This record gives sequence, structure tokens and C-alpha cells, in this order.
Amino acid sequence: GDVKVAGTPLPLNNPSASIAAGLAFVSEDRRGVGLLLNSSIEVNIASGAMFGKKEFIKTWGPFSQVDQAAVRENAQKLIGELDIRCTGPRQLVRQLSGGNQQKVCIARALTMNPKILLVSEPTRGIDVGAKQLVLDTLRRLNEELGMTIVVTSSELAELRSICSRIAIITDGRVAGILKPDDSDVNFGLLMAGQPISKGA
Repeated sequence: GDVKVAGTPLPLNNPSASIAAGLAFVSEDRRGVGLLLNSSIEVNIASGAMFGKKEFIKTWGPFSQVDQAAVRENAQKLIGELDIRCTGPRQLVRQLSGGNQQKVCIARALTMNPKILLVSEPTRGIDVGAKQLVLDTLRRLNEELGMTIVVTSSELAELRSICSRIAIITDGRVAGILKPDDSDVNFGLLMAGQPISKGA
């Protein structure tokens, strides 16, 4: 298929173009690809912007180094805003709970200053209390910052609690788009690959 951002075609399989277009991504596999588990919270939060946008880097001619003060300031700001429960920005990410690790993933994406945030299975593998905190964080980012957030999830109840529109994908195609308060019957029909009858 084709992807357009604000009407402009986006080249597929081109991370640099996606970053330039204002996209950021939070992976469902936070421990496998989403985080540097043996690195600090502050390094994890800054890493995407460092490598993708060359931010937090001070350069003198042919020499460059990480702007550690800026990395720490950014981390402390996001730790506070997202209520990441930790001992401080230098704590190793592997020492955090699953919910707080997920918030570090979100913080890293936010450091990219995205216009559009893509989030895959945001509550997978975290406890019930942490799930609600993550969902509340996504809702707040949308409401307070006006950020467009696209969430993919197998948890329909969660999607209905935070989304304004829900696209049902069946056999690799969009079966239909529903409002979160549409009937369970309509959701069930689309998820089963069946059309919705008129007047339903």
C-alpha cells in the first residue's frame, strides 16, 4: 500500500524519511528491540534523537561528543512528566518494572518531537496498574499536545477506552472503521470478516 503524511507520500522502508516526516515508533518488543537494557534511563531516552536526528551532540570541527548535561536535563524532564518510577536518570533500564520500561520507550519516542506517534501493543507484558498508567499517558499526549497517535493492539477493550476511531484489520485488509461506542455486534462482524448490515 501507500503511506501519506499530511498528503505527502512517504517512502516505505526508509527510516530517515520517516523521522524527517515527524514519525516516531514504540515497539511492542521493548526488551528485544525497544530498549538498551544495560544502559541508563537517560541514555535510552536520548538514543533515538542522538542517532536519528544528531541531537545531544556537541561538535568542534572534526570532533564531537555527547552533551551529557542536555541528555540528563531531558531525561529528568520526561521522568517527571511521565512519572517514571526510578532512583534517577542514571539507573539501568533493566532494573525497572515492565510498566516503567514501557514509559522509557514512550519517553524516547517523545524526545524525537514527533507529529505522529506509532505505538504497537503498548500494554503487552505489564501488570494491570501499569497498563492504565500507560493508556492514560497516551490519552494525555493526544489531548494536551494534540499529537496524533496510532495504536495497534489485540486488546479491543483498551482501544475502545482511548481511541476516537478503530480500524478492524481482517486478512490483511481494513474490514471497516468504527467508533469506540459502536455495538459489540458490529465489532464482532468485522472481526469475523463479515459485512455490517445497513441500519445496524
